Amino acid sequence: MNIVTVLLGFTIVSSASAEVTEIFIQAEDMLGNVSRVNPRRHASGQKSVHLFTGDSLETELCFKSDTKFTMNEVRYSNDGPSDRIRITLDKLVVDEFETVMVTDGGRGWDILQTYQSGASTVVEGRHFLSVTVFESDKYGVEIDFIKFSVNYSQTLDSLRCKSVCFKDITFPYYKPVVSPLGSARAVQRSVQTKCAEEDNINIPVFHDNGKGLNFVITASLPKYRSFNNSRGPDWTDCQMYDAFWKYKDINLNHGHISQTGTSRLHITQVTPGFFGTRHIGIIEVDFELEGPSTGLTDSEIGAIIHLQNIKYDGILAFQFQYYNRYNVWSNKQEKIIKNAERNVMFRTPDFAFREGKGNKIRIEVYADSNSFNNILIGDVRMYKRTLKPDKSTLLYTDGVTIIEGVDKDMWWRINETMSVTIKGGKQTFNDVDYIRIYRRVPWTDVDFSQIFVLYQDANVRLLPTTPHGFDYIPFGSSVIIGQTNPLSDRPFAPISHVDIDPNLLQVTIFFMDSNVVTLKIQTTMLDTQLHVTVNHFVKDVNIYPFFTLRSMYVADDNNDVDHISADDGIPMKINEQWNELRGNFFAFYRQCISKHNTQSPDISIRMIS
Repeated sequence: MNIVTVLLGFTIVSSASAEVTEIFIQAEDMLGNVSRVNPRRHASGQKSVHLFTGDSLETELCFKSDTKFTMNEVRYSNDGPSDRIRITLDKLVVDEFETVMVTDGGRGWDILQTYQSGASTVVEGRHFLSVTVFESDKYGVEIDFIKFSVNYSQTLDSLRCKSVCFKDITFPYYKPVVSPLGSARAVQRSVQTKCAEEDNINIPVFHDNGKGLNFVITASLPKYRSFNNSRGPDWTDCQMYDAFWKYKDINLNHGHISQTGTSRLHITQVTPGFFGTRHIGIIEVDFELEGPSTGLTDSEIGAIIHLQNIKYDGILAFQFQYYNRYNVWSNKQEKIIKNAERNVMFRTPDFAFREGKGNKIRIEVYADSNSFNNILIGDVRMYKRTLKPDKSTLLYTDGVTIIEGVDKDMWWRINETMSVTIKGGKQTFNDVDYIRIYRRVPWTDVDFSQIFVLYQDANVRLLPTTPHGFDYIPFGSSVIIGQTNPLSDRPFAPISHVDIDPNLLQVTIFFMDSNVVTLKIQTTMLDTQLHVTVNHFVKDVNIYPFFTLRSMYVADDNNDVDHISADDGIPMKINEQWNELRGNFFAFYRQCISKHNTQSPDISIRMIS
């Protein structure tokens, strides 16, 4: 069994036998009737807590389910006779031990001793863990830290009772009408993530038979009650790349090769001539870029190549080229800098590079006779250009309903857009990346609530009417309506055209694969429902899902969904390794109050026929 320890936190390590979370807590971070905290240079935090008879350290723990609690280690120091230490979980004595006697004239406090426990018990719920000095000599004992483990994954906030969960939150048992068409099955295709801005929950839903398939998708206010409306992005533990690649401290007087990730830097030194401007070096970088096959646009978007903190005397000239996706070197871009200038930038247009391997840039450097021996470049890097804001176009308004079409800079389905027609209108709107629909909230004449978004890749986002007292609530989980490749990293069902009847709030979707689906939108203060009628499915829905849930789960208190249930209403953790659930009703919801998109809705899907 593998165990990894993290200070005041946890790491889950999967092994063949179990998942174990080991918790390391500094004594000075625990509560209790502490005598004093002493500086100790050999202690883990360079501090330890001095305790005498009757003194104790305590920490409150909350376990979300039955778990095997195992006391692993107590690190302490002693200078004097032995002391008796008792470890309790509430009133249950987990372990008791005697410290090692040390008589070293006060120097023993810097000698750390370890007691390895191994005592365990099974617990659930809210508990107090105590480390108590049951009996000590007049000099007492000092505690450095404790370690314990549980076979259950929780964040530190959750483990230390700072998150709130409700086990009684469930979706009611739903008894569907028995259909001769069979039932649906939700399949687990989720992965783990530590980044709250990554959709790692992926659950496609298949059906035994797609003929006459009709269903209702409902987005309802979360069943837990919280007045918090946290809705900003959280990039903690996300892999943020400020550059596709970068290299530091480049010396053009020395030819060499360096590699970072999937990029490779070549520095070629050129022997200078005797007169005039001298060609002194070539910087070349070969690199890979991710692209639409993985749901990204890195290979498609224009790039900036930036040379920074250039050290030289006199005048430098640069010639820049890139090797494009058609296997042709571009025309040269030229820049000249003089003494005070320290930075140079070159740009490539959109669609200059290709997905995968084979991308190259080349920078030739020239110098006058005063500077060719002393040229250093602090770093050279390549990063994507800044995206332009989304550009919206008003497609319809009548004082109650607003419909907008939006053009997104560098939409990930490259060169794919949809057209939109409003019933009763005389114009078809082209080159739309997504549409959004707003409805006026009932208590004002001027405020509108966004309730529906449909992207060209068939990703749908739903919200109930904004609750009274809120300016807006965030989206959370999204759904894909349409047949997708269930093995895709980023599932999609590209749309060619959309017809909208604003009076009926009805949207008819024409997919590029010839599928046709009609959505009827009904919205209230509690939920928004999509009544979905499948006019035509081309592919077998037993192989290609007709619905896919996309969402995020990092931890119990940091997610957009944490449970799923089917017809029987039995909750299943959304990130557990269940294979599939069968039924005609599926709910995707939260039992724990989340710090991420706190008011985003629960989602359910109910088969009608």
